Amino acid sequence: MESIVQGLIAEMRKMPVIDSHEHLPPERELTSQSADIFTRIFAHYSPTNVETAGLPDARAVILDTKRPLEERWAIFRPFLSAVQDSGYVRAALIAARDLFGVEDINDETYLTLSERIQAANTPGVYERILKGKCGIERVLNQGTWDDGPRGYAVRVHRGFIDYRWNVAKDVCDVYRRWKERHGGDFEDLDSWVDFWLGEIVRDGCVGVKHSAGRLAGPLDAAESARLFRKVRDGTLTDEEAARFSSWLALKSVEKAPAHGLVAAFHCGLNWCCWQDFAPTDPMRMVPLLLRYRRTTFDLYHAGIPWVRQMAVIANQYPNAHLNLAWAHQISPYMTENVLNEWLDLVPSNKIIGFGGDYHCGPEKTYGALVLARENIARALAVRVARGQMTESRAVQVCRAWLYENPRRIYGLDSR
Repeated sequence: MESIVQGLIAEMRKMPVIDSHEHLPPERELTSQSADIFTRIFAHYSPTNVETAGLPDARAVILDTKRPLEERWAIFRPFLSAVQDSGYVRAALIAARDLFGVEDINDETYLTLSERIQAANTPGVYERILKGKCGIERVLNQGTWDDGPRGYAVRVHRGFIDYRWNVAKDVCDVYRRWKERHGGDFEDLDSWVDFWLGEIVRDGCVGVKHSAGRLAGPLDAAESARLFRKVRDGTLTDEEAARFSSWLALKSVEKAPAHGLVAAFHCGLNWCCWQDFAPTDPMRMVPLLLRYRRTTFDLYHAGIPWVRQMAVIANQYPNAHLNLAWAHQISPYMTENVLNEWLDLVPSNKIIGFGGDYHCGPEKTYGALVLARENIARALAVRVARGQMTESRAVQVCRAWLYENPRRIYGLDSR
């Protein structure tokens, strides 16, 4: 079966890729900062496992570039053996090996690796890694890197994630900013949301991001109108802001199809420690999927740990699509094993196969893509070996997951 796996990986390396989820900054911002193994390799997700292994405030400690690198390494080193087998660190080790020629990160190699990372931190690093090494044709980005309509990096709007919607002043400030762009007050909430969504589409956005953890029921017409008046007047309370903003998010989900936007939802575990991930259970999406049947939903991160519930959701609701962004690093084995269960239940045109989901730079995206190709190949090779799928069909599925599905679902041909 290993020959089937390697054959599929080889075929995937020839394919263009749509990276469905990143948080990357503009390249000029990235290359203006110093780079080392902690800011680029053991970055973003790896500190979560290091903190879980026993280093308090791991992210703040190892990313504190005011400390000498040798000091940060000495603090980090005792925990490396505990986390080196995790998916997060596997992606890091792959990047170090393939991009910088360092087979093992240890006391003898970490300085050399940091020197090589810094030497490569020059203009063109996105071109060299994302396009050259990864074969990525487009990036759906949620960071500040945005090439505008039809650009390489296409934005998914994060307004319903980033704004502090439970703070009345912030909600009123959001309204004020859109009012200024509009040139005056909006007549009602519908006109505000339509203007907002229309403007972000003109700015090049293809989707709007939400979290399953912020869902709430809709407000009736009278209460929503009352709260909207308080937003316009600046008299909203914090308690009212939380209720109003949840309803505002629902309104944007309802109106998304009229603007050609995808409603993307974070589902499953969180990226750092000490957060309650129970509210992001994808089962909370079911009422929305039923209520907004014309809206295209992209459900992120395989819903880990609720991977089987995600399969049933995509089986039952034509408007639900499943996205493997970040899943390949969270748990390569869980992701590999669930893919055959998903194929039993979910049409293959509803699965998006890859997204790096990093803000630290392109190096880890490369490592995550290597994991993704391996996971997909090993899952499909099982079917080929059992005679359930031909190798040519497996290659078709690979191309659908890595390229054709995200391109179609997000309408990238016309963006």
